[in-house]
Amino acid sequence: MAARSGEFELIARHFAPIAQSDPAALSLKDDAAVFSPPAGHEVVVTTDALVADVHFRSIDEPELIAKKVLRVNLSDLAAMGARPGGVVLSSGYSRDLSDDWVARFAKGFGEDCAAYDVSLWGGDTVATPGPTFFSLTAFGYVPTGRALRRDLAKPGDVLAVTGTLGDAALGLGILNGEFPDLEPDLAAFLKDRYWLPQPRMTESAACIASKRRLAAMDISDGLAGDCRKICSASGVGLVINRDAVPLSKAARAVLDGDEDQWSRILSGGDDYELLIAGAPDDVAALGDAFTVIGGVTDEVGVVSLIGTDGKMAELADGGFDHFK
Repeated sequence: MAARSGEFELIARHFAPIAQSDPAALSLKDDAAVFSPPAGHEVVVTTDALVADVHFRSIDEPELIAKKVLRVNLSDLAAMGARPGGVVLSSGYSRDLSDDWVARFAKGFGEDCAAYDVSLWGGDTVATPGPTFFSLTAFGYVPTGRALRRDLAKPGDVLAVTGTLGDAALGLGILNGEFPDLEPDLAAFLKDRYWLPQPRMTESAACIASKRRLAAMDISDGLAGDCRKICSASGVGLVINRDAVPLSKAARAVLDGDEDQWSRILSGGDDYELLIAGAPDDVAALGDAFTVIGGVTDEVGVVSLIGTDGKMAELADGGFDHFK
C-alpha cells in the first residue's frame, strides 16, 4: 500500500530523482525551493487541482494521469505566453493504491518533465482515505509587460483557436461506452485526446514573439463557457461560425451519425487548445496553426452562434462548472 512507505521514503525513491536537474529544487531536501526569474521576465503562477473520477478516471493508467496533471497546468502557462520553469506537486494518494502505482505515476511525471523541460521543485505527499487527488502549481516566465491576457479583445477582432475541438469530450464518451461502432483507429485518437492534452507551447511562443495585441486563454471548460470568460474580462461579445469550428476526422465521423453531438463539441471540456482574439492581420500573421472561427462584437456578454443555415442564435451558457 502507498501508506506502507513513509512520506520521506516515497519522495526520495520516486520523486527526488526527477528534481536533480535544477538546483532550485535543493534536491527536495528542504521545505521550499529557491529560484530567480531570468532578467527581463516576470513570473506567471498557476495552479490546478485534479480529483479522481472528477478530472481523471481512477481506473486509468497512472502514467497517463501523471502526464495530464502536468499538462493541464502547462496549458495555463501557454495561455499567458509563458515558458515553463518549475512545478510544485502536492499528492494525496488513496490508501488503496500500491507502491507500484505511485512508481508508475512518478515515471510518467518524470518523462513529461523531461519532454517539456520542466523542473520539479517540491510539493507535499500524503495518504488519504478519500479519493486520490493532485494539486500542481506551475511557475513560468514571460517577458516583462507582455503576458497574454483575457481582457485585451476589442470589437472588430477575429476569434481563432488552435487544433481541433471536442475530441477529448468525445473520447471520454467512448471510454464510457458510447459510439461503439466508431472505427478503432478513430476511437483510439479520441481517447488519446482525453488522456493526453497537448499544451500549445509553440503556438503560445509565436504569440509572444509577434508582439501584437492578443487576448488569449486556453479552452479547458468548453468553447461555449470559456468564450464568456473573454467577454466578461474584455467587456465584449463574440460570434462563432459553427461551420468554421475545426474538427478532427474522428469527430466528423461521430457527427455523421449523430448531429446532436455538436452540443458536446461546443460545451465539453478538456480541449486545452488556445483561444485568441486579435486584429485580423495580427492573427493571420501567426500562420496556419490558428483557425479563425468568428469575431468580436460590441454586444457585451452576448455569445452568438451562426448555424449551417446561416441563422444566428445566442449560444446557450455551457461549459464545465464544478458547482452546477
